[in-house]
Amino acid sequence: MAILKIIIRKILNNRWLVGSLFLGLLITSSLVSSIPTYSSSVLSKLLLKELEDYQVKNDKYPGEYSYLIQLPSAEEDQKSLVNELKKTSTNLTNEVNLPIEATLTMMSTAPLAIAYEDPSQASLKEQKFGSILSFSDLKKHIEITDGNWPNAPTKDGIYEVLVPESALKKRDIVLNTTFLAGKGNEQIVVKPVGTFKAKDERDPYWFTSPDSYNEDFFLPEEIFETAFVNGDSHKIESIRFYTAFDYHAVTINQLESLVGMEKRTKAAVSELTDGKLIVNFPAQNIITSYFDKSGQLRTMLWSLNVPLFIMLGIYLYMVTKLIIDRQRNEIAILNSRGAKRVQILLIYLIEIGLLATVAFLMGPFLGLWLCKILGATNGFLEFVQRSSLQTKLLKESFLYSFLAVIACIFMMMIPIYQASKQNIVHHKRTAFRVVGNVGWYTVFIEIALLGISVYGWTIFNRRQKELLAMGDTANSFTVDPLLFFVPAAFIIGLGLLTLRIYPFLLKGINRLGKKYFSLSFYSTLIQVSRSAKQYLYLMLFLILTIAVGVFSASAARTINNNLEEQIRYGNGADVAVQVRWDSVTSGGVSSPVGPTGSPSETSTENQEAEEAVTGVRETIYAEPPYDPFLKLKSAEHVTKVFQKEDVTIDAKGESISSVNMMAIDSKDFGETAWFKPSLLSHHWYQYLNLLAKEPSAVLLSKTAASNLGVKEGDYLTISSNGTTPVEFVVYGIIDYWPGFNPLQTSEDKPASTLVVANLSYVQNMIGLEPYEVWLKVKEDATRETLYEELKETGLPLTNVADVQPQLVEMKNSAFLLGINGTLSLGFLISIMVTFIGFLIYWILTMKSRSLQYGIYRAMGIPLRQLIAILLYEQLLTSGIACALGIGIGGITSTLFVPMFQLSFNPKDVVPPFQVVFDAGDEWTIYGFVLVTLLIGLSILAIILKNIRISQAIKLGED
Repeated sequence: MAILKIIIRKILNNRWLVGSLFLGLLITSSLVSSIPTYSSSVLSKLLLKELEDYQVKNDKYPGEYSYLIQLPSAEEDQKSLVNELKKTSTNLTNEVNLPIEATLTMMSTAPLAIAYEDPSQASLKEQKFGSILSFSDLKKHIEITDGNWPNAPTKDGIYEVLVPESALKKRDIVLNTTFLAGKGNEQIVVKPVGTFKAKDERDPYWFTSPDSYNEDFFLPEEIFETAFVNGDSHKIESIRFYTAFDYHAVTINQLESLVGMEKRTKAAVSELTDGKLIVNFPAQNIITSYFDKSGQLRTMLWSLNVPLFIMLGIYLYMVTKLIIDRQRNEIAILNSRGAKRVQILLIYLIEIGLLATVAFLMGPFLGLWLCKILGATNGFLEFVQRSSLQTKLLKESFLYSFLAVIACIFMMMIPIYQASKQNIVHHKRTAFRVVGNVGWYTVFIEIALLGISVYGWTIFNRRQKELLAMGDTANSFTVDPLLFFVPAAFIIGLGLLTLRIYPFLLKGINRLGKKYFSLSFYSTLIQVSRSAKQYLYLMLFLILTIAVGVFSASAARTINNNLEEQIRYGNGADVAVQVRWDSVTSGGVSSPVGPTGSPSETSTENQEAEEAVTGVRETIYAEPPYDPFLKLKSAEHVTKVFQKEDVTIDAKGESISSVNMMAIDSKDFGETAWFKPSLLSHHWYQYLNLLAKEPSAVLLSKTAASNLGVKEGDYLTISSNGTTPVEFVVYGIIDYWPGFNPLQTSEDKPASTLVVANLSYVQNMIGLEPYEVWLKVKEDATRETLYEELKETGLPLTNVADVQPQLVEMKNSAFLLGINGTLSLGFLISIMVTFIGFLIYWILTMKSRSLQYGIYRAMGIPLRQLIAILLYEQLLTSGIACALGIGIGGITSTLFVPMFQLSFNPKDVVPPFQVVFDAGDEWTIYGFVLVTLLIGLSILAIILKNIRISQAIKLGED
């Protein structure tokens, strides 16, 4: 009880420090617990979208799970076996713990010979084999279109059955006709009395269309069981169990149970029968892939948060050390009065344990809110009104939160353990000892961290060269965890190295200019250079926070910008439209085109005769109207772009085939297409101007020019599909061009090549062929309006390639959401924690120096000079740390951000990967630093002004 009183009194006396400590614990707990929650939520959302897309593309319900059992013909007690199989199916579906949209048990006989019962009808159409089926709950899901629902068998043993609507036409029969099904003694009489169709074809109950059973006969379930399951004379051949799970309710935690259902089914069925088992689970591949994606996403989130965890660790250690420094006198007194070291440690362990327990309980709930922030990001520090993630607390969230607070407790107990061994004599002896510089014994830490980062950078560079050489990569975008751990190690190592050198730099400045420095600046130089260890944690904390902020901002902007540029570059323009062209095929002469675009019979005969003589077939195209595109109100610019992939180029005795050819109108193309000017040695408009000067001018890709051995001013000939070669002149050699990927290769095409020519010249010399129409959409125009205008043109569009859906899909991807959300959230948290840590440090530092500043006041030093001392001290410590953080962050970004291209397919990194430093992010960091320093200086000035000389003298006596 006494210990609790001591703990409560300590918490109340240091409530602001304890509150700051609790804040760090709470943030750590919530961040760690949010990782499994977020990964589960975002992957569940994307899994749902992929399953919905599967349903649209394949017209199959993705929640379907079914298995067919072919029962042994020698089975004696079929009734018991069927009942056991039904119980097993129920148990298997209940184990998945998912809502069920529909269930179906389908029993079927073997295909039976079908013949008319009336011998006089035997001359009619011969009947095909057919099975007798039973669907459970069939009546609830069908609509009788003709006739009536079957009744019980008549005394004559005639079974009334249903058939699908298409069965009457398929068998060429009418209702109420009786048939013999089977052979010999096993024959039964069936009479179709009604036709049916599905009430709702989209009902998950229908795993296949009723029309697929147009050769079979349907018996009501209870009648079927009486005749074929419970009886001895007839037996069923197969039984199918079908379940349609509600895939909208699937979570990542249920995937393992769902995927493992096939294995459990095989094990359970094998215990009951030796019959053949066929399992159908269409979405299994989609679901199985998400195990890997879940692991990749969690690994990425952990790696993204590594720098933030390190920062929070330094923050917690710094705040704990500040608390202990204030309470060293109390600890020393307790030690001197006989308190055992274990008792002292127990007091602080209970205090920290109470804070950690509250943080552990609150953290996962705060983590849910953080997940909503992660899901609302559309870029770095960009938040949009997106549908919120369906978050749910998981057991793993509490487990991760528990492990996080345990790690924090262990770390915070380190300075407490160090302080608990001091008695009152030792404390008084060291209380006023001048704090020196950082010991040289820690230099191995800096060397180790820098060595790890240099090694990592070397490995990344080597791997990048190997991937570019081999062209090998993963199928999807992933992030190597080391891409965030290694930069964090580099930041800390370089930060410690600069902090080790910094005091010597200050001493050098002091020696050179001490004759000219003012008293305020001179005393501050002495203080900072002689007590570098005192500022170590604060300066390292600021360096790490700001450097990580710069690196995170640069990494996020670079990844987002490069992904967006790849999509825009690959598409060529905002929208690329293809229109259907009508055509006729001729042997070299023009043929009339009919109303439908097809040649007449006479022209066809002429074509065949001409082809027989010349051996050449030429296609004549009818160009669709182009003016409707020029009148689109949503389009800012429009251009024609003709592309052909099978062009052959000859020059200087060399020849290359399968060259991509692009023919354009230079002016319209320059106004419409998207291109990054820095990709070429000159602005790409200058290359377009070269084309405009000469009709026969072409631009040639560097690969094609190298293979042909040509340069600017050389002539070459271009031909295609046996056409007459046309001469062109090379006016420019280019590396990149809108829509052209110079890195894309294949077995048939070892090098990607391009030639760009004038459209009008190509059409005049080679012929008119279908071209695309590229559109640049106005910034204020919506895609809905554009598509409506395209529809109103009445043109037969065959394809519309729009960058906007691709950009939306890219920004909604799990990995990009994780990167943008985590880095944005981490940046905001680091700013908040840095500001709080900064204020706590300097406020406590000011209070610990009350005697020093009181003596200064007693000596007659004016307040403005004391404020100047504070200002210089802030600039030489916090200011320099912030500047170092910005500089180290920039160096880290330049070195390590380019390594993120390892996460992409090397063949898709076009335009080349380029590090991006956004001015807005930089100004955010500069503003934060300035506001932090100004607020800190203002608060410290107020504290300094309120220090009374008498209080300082009294403090000195104590």
